[in-house]
Amino acid sequence: MIAQKIPKERKSPRTPRRQSGLGIIEVLVALVVVSFGVLGMASLQLTGMKHSSGGFNRSKALLFAQSMSTRIRINQIAADAGEYAGFDSASINCDAPPAPYCQTRPGGGATDACTPAELATFDEFSVSCGDVGTGGAEKGVIGTLPNGSLTVTCLDTPCGTDSVYQVTVSWSEGRSRTVADELVTRRVQVRLKP
Repeated sequence: MIAQKIPKERKSPRTPRRQSGLGIIEVLVALVVVSFGVLGMASLQLTGMKHSSGGFNRSKALLFAQSMSTRIRINQIAADAGEYAGFDSASINCDAPPAPYCQTRPGGGATDACTPAELATFDEFSVSCGDVGTGGAEKGVIGTLPNGSLTVTCLDTPCGTDSVYQVTVSWSEGRSRTVADELVTRRVQVRLKP
């Protein structure tokens, strides 16, 4: 018999298997990437809310400072006499409205006639504490702004007819991202010559 040479079978190079699903590693990597994205968006949202609150407080403070400045200009006689000079809202009791109360209020009857000095006292109370309603004084610098305060300073010594006044509204805001108790004082100042 003749020995026949049998050709060897050619082995084709192995083709890689086709992957039909995701491996656990790919799923975990995708989960980590998505988690970082979500945390970044949450941090951005928190920062935006913080800055929005700060701008809102600044707007309210400016409105209070303008209100007090307008009241000083309107009550020229008391301003010339120095009735507004040296006022600090830290010295006021918002639970005890001034008498006479120079504005009509619910349940308070008719408005009392006020002298310029009494009107100055009422103005300081009204801007610091707000209007007195059924639940007491509200919506003033003290109740609206965090640690809010109002000061009125006469920049001339002695305070006279041509004196310049400075109205300052200040409040506290958080500054630190890590320390909640770290506060910074913000202020708005208006200078006027009544």
